[in-house]
Amino acid sequence: MHISLERALARHGGPVLLGRKPAAMFPLPVSVAGGAHPARLCDGALSLDVLCRRAGRELILIYRPPLLEKTLATPDTRAALVGLGYPPHGGAAALLACLKRRFQTAEHFPHEVGFFLGYPTEDVIGFIEHKGRGCKLSGPWKVYGDVTRAQALFSEYERCRAHLLAHMASGGSLSTLSPACELAISYH
Repeated sequence: MHISLERALARHGGPVLLGRKPAAMFPLPVSVAGGAHPARLCDGALSLDVLCRRAGRELILIYRPPLLEKTLATPDTRAALVGLGYPPHGGAAALLACLKRRFQTAEHFPHEVGFFLGYPTEDVIGFIEHKGRGCKLSGPWKVYGDVTRAQALFSEYERCRAHLLAHMASGGSLSTLSPACELAISYH
């Protein structure tokens, strides 16, 4: 794996790699991403996909399919997505396909991506309704609901990132985290 891609995965996807979050999204120059095709990692426990390509950059989504499925199936989240025009039937794959179409064709950034990233439903809805203004707390996302819960998640996600980056700084790689989880990605 390209070392810059591995660092980006550790920095932006640490909570996903360590199983604490369903998905993470981050931009990479095409020269680093290498024109990534969708990939399955860790025997299918993780997936990597490109949401869109623009101006020499790819917007990458790394996710845990079972955890993403569970996150998107909660009644409040599903109802909010259906209200935004997402299909009422089908699992995470159908919702993800719709999200990708929105990234590729929408005039405006599809902020409902927060549901996919595991942000609390009330925070995603609050951000959309208030257009990003008037939040109670700002961190990895803007908080409109439970501040205490959000602060705990912010701290947990930062500990995941710090752990992986320290692991790499000491000479380790993501593929050495677990013998059963080799992060080898093929680019064509």
